[in-house]
Amino acid sequence: MHVLRVLAAALVLGLAVPSTSDAQNVTEWSSESRMILNFQVRADALRKLLPAGWEPAPSTSAATPGANLNVTLMDRQVVLDPQGKPIKSGTSRYVVLGVPARHAQTGQQNTIVISGISPEGEGAYGVYKTAVTAHVERAATGEGEGQARVQERWQFAAATDDRIELRVTYRRGPVARSHVETVVRSAIRPDFQRTYRIDQGADPIRTAAGADRVEELAFTATGPFLSTLFDGTERLIGVTAVPLYLREISIP
Repeated sequence: MHVLRVLAAALVLGLAVPSTSDAQNVTEWSSESRMILNFQVRADALRKLLPAGWEPAPSTSAATPGANLNVTLMDRQVVLDPQGKPIKSGTSRYVVLGVPARHAQTGQQNTIVISGISPEGEGAYGVYKTAVTAHVERAATGEGEGQARVQERWQFAAATDDRIELRVTYRRGPVARSHVETVVRSAIRPDFQRTYRIDQGADPIRTAAGADRVEELAFTATGPFLSTLFDGTERLIGVTAVPLYLREISIP
C-alpha cells in the first residue's frame, strides 16, 4: 500500500515515477518556480567553502561559460511527503547557493550546497541560515498568444544580517523542457547526498551566447558571509527563469 500511495502521488504531480525499489527511498515531491543566477566569483573564496578533496568545476556551457556559483531563488508552491501529504505548510520560499564541483581523486562531479537562507532553518544540508524574511512578488502581463512580460521581486534576509535581493523584469520566451537526474551534496557533510529527478521547463532570459530578454535587473548580496563571495569582483554570466519545476527527492 505504501508503494501504491507513492506512485499515485508521483502521477498526480506529473513527476517521473520511481521504480518499486526506488520508491521506498523517496522523501519529498515538489512543484516550484525558480530564478537561477549564474555567477563567476573568486575561485579561492569558493575553495575555502568546499569539502576536502573537492574543487570548483566551472561551467563549460556556451550559455554560462566560467560560471562557478549558482544562486537559485525558489518559490516552492507544493511540497508533499511520500504519502502525498503536505510537509509542514506545504509551501516555502528560500534561496540556495550551489557550487558545481569535482572530486580531485574520483573525478565525480556534483553540486555542492554551500549556503542559503531559508525559513526552515539549516535544512537537509545543514548549511542554510534561518530566514527572518523570505518574500517573493511576481506579476505577469500577456495577451492572446504573445509572450508575457514578467516582473519579479525576491527578498531574503537572515538573522546574521546576510541578505539577498533581486528585482528583475523580462519578456518570456520559448521554454526548453528537459528531464534531469542529479546528485547534490552538503558542503559540511559531503558523504550526505540526495538524488533529484527533475522535470522542468527552463527559459534562459540572459546568456553569454547572446540571448537577452531582460529589461531590468538589480541584484544585491550583502552580509558577513555573502560579502566573502560578492566582493565587487563577481560577474553575472547568465539568468534563467524556470516557470515549471517538478522535483522528486530520494536518498541516496
